[in-house]
Amino acid sequence: MIKFGPSGTGSLFEEEGFAKTIDVPAWLKSKGLDLYEYSFGRGVRMSEETAKIYGAEFEKNGIEISVHAPYFINLATSEEDKAINNHRYIKESLIALKNLGGKRCVFHPGSPLKTPREEAMNTLMQRLDNLLCDLYDSGLSDCMLAIEVMGKQAQLGDVEEVIRMVSRDKMLYPCIDFGHLNARTCGSLKGYDDYKRVLERFIEGVGFDKVDNMHVHFSKIEYTAKGESKHLTFEDNVFGPQFEPLALALKDLDLHPFIVCESAGTQTIDSLYMKNYYNSLLK
Repeated sequence: MIKFGPSGTGSLFEEEGFAKTIDVPAWLKSKGLDLYEYSFGRGVRMSEETAKIYGAEFEKNGIEISVHAPYFINLATSEEDKAINNHRYIKESLIALKNLGGKRCVFHPGSPLKTPREEAMNTLMQRLDNLLCDLYDSGLSDCMLAIEVMGKQAQLGDVEEVIRMVSRDKMLYPCIDFGHLNARTCGSLKGYDDYKRVLERFIEGVGFDKVDNMHVHFSKIEYTAKGESKHLTFEDNVFGPQFEPLALALKDLDLHPFIVCESAGTQTIDSLYMKNYYNSLLK
């Protein structure tokens, strides 16, 4: 079965009188959701003891947990000190993930900055190879690293670039952020055929098994000519993309990803909408 859940809790959590992370697993279970993504966006600041306490609650309530590595990771950097730090951020994220009892870590691949795109991509691939060697040596290769499709055209992380990265090793999986993809292509995801084309390209590029077990981020996102501008809620009827045709494409292709909602404040409500809609297709 496809599993659904939010990144963060959104406004509903506080509106219902909750404030602590320890309460999240039981709360999500009560909503009928399946997973939760914990963001280390500004750095990994969670002790081993705390992670294990949280992890026990997630396990008790049957909620899968994934983490998002710090947002400022850039494997395309030409600066060696920053490259060392990037590797450390990912390792710290994976160690925390294992203490939480999870298997999936999402990260942003990087940006060329002022470097020509192909040169930056080659640097990124070398950094990725070095990272993988380190992770295998450190006993962290049993985790899944999900490389995210990015929302701005200037960022590395279009469909073909993510396929190239993910093809590098068995522990690498795609994180298709359909809101990002729609934003960076200025609204290309208009219907069923558009989603199906993207999914089939990933299957062709990295194999069915990786796509069947991939990570998905979904939200509606406002965009400009340069790509992503800001996250929206499912109330938006202007920018999209729409979830319904994606659900049908996933069903028809027999794919079963983890789907994490990143709506702006309504991610729990929108996660439940996606789960209920998808399940209605199975009846």
